[in-house]
Amino acid sequence: MRRRRLAALLLVASAALAACGGLPSSGPVLEGRALGEVVNERVRVVAVGPVDGASQESIVRGFLRAGEDTDETHATGLSFLAPRSLALWRWSTEDVVVYDGDLRVRRLTDDTVEVSAAVLARLTPDGRYVEQPPGAREKVTLGLTKVGGEWRVELPSTGFGLWLDYDQFYRVYANHFIYYVTRNGRDLVPDSRWFPIGSRLATTLARAQLSTVPEHLAGAVETGVPLGTRLAVAAVPVTNGKAQVNLSSEALSADPAARAAMWAQLTKTLSQISSVSSVSLAVDSTQLELPGGVTSVSSATELGYAVVPQTFPDTAVLRTGDTLRRFDPRYVPDAQDARRPDLKPKDGDIPRIPDTWRGLALSVDGKQIAAVSANRGDLSIWRATEQPRSVAPFAGSLIRPVYDAKGYLWIAGSDEQGDDRVFVLDSVSSDPDSAPKALSTPWLGDRRVTAMAVAADAARVLVVTTDRAGGDEQLGLSGIVRATNGEPQALSKPLRQAQSLTRIQDVTWLDPTNYAVLGQVRRGDAMRAWLATVGAGVDGTRSGAPRLNAVPGAVTITTVGGPRGIIIVTSDNRVLARAGSNWPLIERGSDVLVPGG
Repeated sequence: MRRRRLAALLLVASAALAACGGLPSSGPVLEGRALGEVVNERVRVVAVGPVDGASQESIVRGFLRAGEDTDETHATGLSFLAPRSLALWRWSTEDVVVYDGDLRVRRLTDDTVEVSAAVLARLTPDGRYVEQPPGAREKVTLGLTKVGGEWRVELPSTGFGLWLDYDQFYRVYANHFIYYVTRNGRDLVPDSRWFPIGSRLATTLARAQLSTVPEHLAGAVETGVPLGTRLAVAAVPVTNGKAQVNLSSEALSADPAARAAMWAQLTKTLSQISSVSSVSLAVDSTQLELPGGVTSVSSATELGYAVVPQTFPDTAVLRTGDTLRRFDPRYVPDAQDARRPDLKPKDGDIPRIPDTWRGLALSVDGKQIAAVSANRGDLSIWRATEQPRSVAPFAGSLIRPVYDAKGYLWIAGSDEQGDDRVFVLDSVSSDPDSAPKALSTPWLGDRRVTAMAVAADAARVLVVTTDRAGGDEQLGLSGIVRATNGEPQALSKPLRQAQSLTRIQDVTWLDPTNYAVLGQVRRGDAMRAWLATVGAGVDGTRSGAPRLNAVPGAVTITTVGGPRGIIIVTSDNRVLARAGSNWPLIERGSDVLVPGG
C-alpha cells in the first residue's frame, strides 16, 4: 500500500511539473486522435491472486472471482490451481455458468468442497445465452491440495469452465449480432451471440461471421461466405478505424453477388465495435476490390443490404362488438400541442365483422382481415370491396392468425388425423379456391402451437407451443424456409427463448432483435408483459423487480411503436397502453389490429 501511495504521489507531482512547463517548444510532430474518435473504453477488470495463508474457502472463492479477469491468458486464475489442474480449466471451450451472486461453499471432506448457486443462465462455447428455469441450481465438487504450503484448487477430471455472477458476466461478455442474408433478397437477418470483451473482439466477431448458418435459421437465410473460408492470419487489425479482414483462398470461389453479401455481412457485424468505421477484405494478403476500385466499405447499405425495420402506422384498428374503427393509441389529450392523426376510415378499411368471429388479424397492407369462428373450426377473410371469403375447412382448434410481409396468412390447428400443424395461405392469390398448406415441422412432434409472431424480415417467426395438456409453454425462434417464389415450406428447429418464464400467453416483435411476451415466472403470478432480446434473456426476471406492472386477465399483446407503444387487451375487453411501468385504460374493445401484428 505504501508503494502504491508513493507511486501515485510521484505521478501527481510529475503531472503538475509538466503543466507548469506549458506547451513543448521542440520535439516531433505526432498525429493526435481523430475528430470524434471515441476515447472512453470499458473498465479493465484485473483479478487479485491468492494471498499467503488463505483458507480453503478463500482460495475457492478467489479462483471463481478470477474468471472475470479480462486478461485473455487468465494468468491470475491459473495461479489458484494445482499444477495438474491447469489444463482442466477450459474457460473458452466449456459453458459459462451465470449465477445470481449468492455463492455457497460447503465443506465435504478435509480436501473437498461443494460449490453451489442459483443459476440464471448458461453460455455455450459458441456464444448462445441459454436462460435457466426458475429455481435451477448448479453445483460442482472441487478438490483442494497443498502446493508449497498453500491451498490450491483441483478441478474435476471432466474439466471446468467459468462461473460468473450476473454483474461479472456483463463486465466480461457483451451481446453482439452475426448477420446473414435472406435467400431471395438483400435483407440482413441478425443472430444474437455473446462474446468476451477485449482487444480481440474484432477477430472473434469475424471468425463467428465466417461460420455456417446456425441450425435454427437453416434454410431460411444464407451466407455469402464460401464453405471452408477462414481467417488467413490470426487477427483482424483495426487501424485508424479500418478493420482489415484477411481471408483464406476459399473466399475467391465467391461469385460477385456472394462477395458483395460476404462484405456486407462482415461490415454490418464488425461495425458494432465503436472503433470500426470501415471494413476492407483481402485474400491471402491480396486486397479485394468492388466495382469502381472500391476497397473499403463503411456501411452495408453501400452494398444494398440492410436490416428490415419494424414499421408502425400512426393509427390502429379497434374492434368493439362487430364494429371496426380507427383510433390513436398514442394520443395523450393533456400533452402540449397534442394532435390526433386523421381517424377517418382509409381506403380498404373494413367497417364490420360479426362478433361470432374471433382472433382478428390485419394484413400488412391493411386491406384484409382474417378471423376464426367461435368454435375455432373455420377461417374467413374479409375485404372492404368483396364478399367475405370462407376458407374450406382444413383443421380444428384454430389459433389467432397472423400475416407476414409477403402476403401469407399463418395459422395453426389440428388436422384430420389430430396432429397439430402450422398452415399458410396465400392471401393475395387470385385463385378463390386456394387452400392453406401445412408446413414441414417435424420438430413439433406432439406439441401444439398457441401463438405466432412473424418478423418484419419474413425470415423468422416466434412460436409459442405447449404440450398436449396445455402445459410446458415454450417460446422458440424458428427460421422460415421458403420456395423460390416466396411460399413458406417449412420451419427450422426452433432456438428456445424466455426459459425463465413458466407460462407464455402471447408474443409480439418490437423491432428486429427485441420482443415482448405475456407470461409468468411462476404459476399463480399475475400475467404481465416482459421485454426481451432475442438470445439475451427476459429483462427483470433475474432481479425480481419487473420493469412493467402486472396486468391480470391479459390475453393479447401487440405494439404500435416498439417497446413504448405496447398495447394489451384483457379478457374483459379493456385496452391498455403502456405509460412507463403502468397500464392506463385508453379504450374498450376485444381486438386491437396492427398491420402484420
